[in-house]
This record gives sequence, structure tokens and C-alpha cells, in this order.
Amino acid sequence: MTRSRPLESRLEEYFRLAQERPHWFADRPDGLRLVLDPKRIAEIEAEMGDRYAARGQDRAWAEVGLHYRDPYLLVLRDAVIFPDGSAGIHHRTLRYEGEPAGVVILPVTEGRILLLHHYRHPTAQWHWEIPRGAIEPGASEEDTARTEIAEEIGGRIGALTFLGPMFGATGFMGLGVRLYLAELLSHGDPALDEGITGVRLVSPAEMEDMIRAGEITDSFTLGAFLQARLRGLV
Repeated sequence: MTRSRPLESRLEEYFRLAQERPHWFADRPDGLRLVLDPKRIAEIEAEMGDRYAARGQDRAWAEVGLHYRDPYLLVLRDAVIFPDGSAGIHHRTLRYEGEPAGVVILPVTEGRILLLHHYRHPTAQWHWEIPRGAIEPGASEEDTARTEIAEEIGGRIGALTFLGPMFGATGFMGLGVRLYLAELLSHGDPALDEGITGVRLVSPAEMEDMIRAGEITDSFTLGAFLQARLRGLV
């Protein structure tokens, strides 16, 4: 079972964060409304805790507060009011450094798209996908794109074309990325130390076949390819 913490200590930490990052807690009356009144939070926790308990689950899963943090990410559990006036609990994952969280690069060379064979720990699967990476403090989106291509495939970028923004998991993460198409000047070996074991060059038609066959399932790869395809860039 989850270890429970007193409401007062949980909310003290939570409200401190609300003071530090008020834009994360701003009222949005056209969407979900965050509850910041301690008494109402306690009522919603009790209501949701009863629901969990009725299903044989842990009441502590309804506890509002800051439930995880590291230098990069934090996970909040909020009490919210839905548009119909009902109450509930929602999780969200946020990034300290703000938005966008990273860049995704569709690498193109001589009319073909370069895909990486990348093992992803969260899914415990190999994926065919395109390069991406987090934007470090002080770095630009363009700098990050060039760094990721150099690190992941030993490549160099000529022209970069912005394709648009994307959110990969809107039901859980408040983390967005920026999509780019990159014309490669060169590329080398994949970065084995990042779980990348190979590269594959495919035509746009071959990539469409891979998507139809379920060989490409990474949402960022799908999003970048769709944006580039709609613009006639690939």
C-alpha cells in the first residue's frame, strides 16, 4: 500500500510550489478548475478515497500533493472540478525548465527518411523512430536538434524546417515538443550507449507501409512524418 502523509504537510509543499510556479495553477474556467481550498481538497480526497476503497484499492491514491520530483520532472496529483461541476482527482507530469520540453527531428537525406532502431525502457520494446531529445537550460531548439543528430547518429544538419508543436501524452504529461525536418549533410554510426543499434533509410512510401503494418508506433515519429507529408516536404 502507498504510504500516507498528513494533509497539512502534503499541502504545505503543494502550495509552496503553487507560489513558485503560479502559471501551473492558474484558473481555467473553460476547462478543469483546480481546487486550492484545503477544506474542499480534504472533502474531495475523502470522496475519492471512498471510491477507491469500495474497489479494494488504496485510499492514499486520492491524496493531493507533490508526489515525485527529480531535477527534471515532477508529478502532481490535483483535486479538480470538471465542467459539469463534479469533482475528481487528476495526475500530471510537468517539467521544471518549461516548454517546450524537447525537439523531435525527422532526418532526411537524398529523399529518404532515416529511422533509428531504439530500445525504450518504459515500453520494454524496440522501436523504429526518429531522433529526439530534451532541451537543456540555455540551449535553443535548433542547437538541440543539431546536438541530438550528432550524438545519436554522428550526423550533421544542413537546413532545418520547423513543422509545428506536439504533445505526446495529453492525458498524463504537460510536456510538449517541437517538430523539425532536418536535411542531413552526413550521418555515421548509431549511439549504442543510448540503446540505438541501427539505422534504416526508407522512402516516404516505405514509411507509410511500415506505419500501416504497425512497425512504427512512436507518436512523435508519426506526428513529424504526418506534418512533413501534409506540407509536401517528403
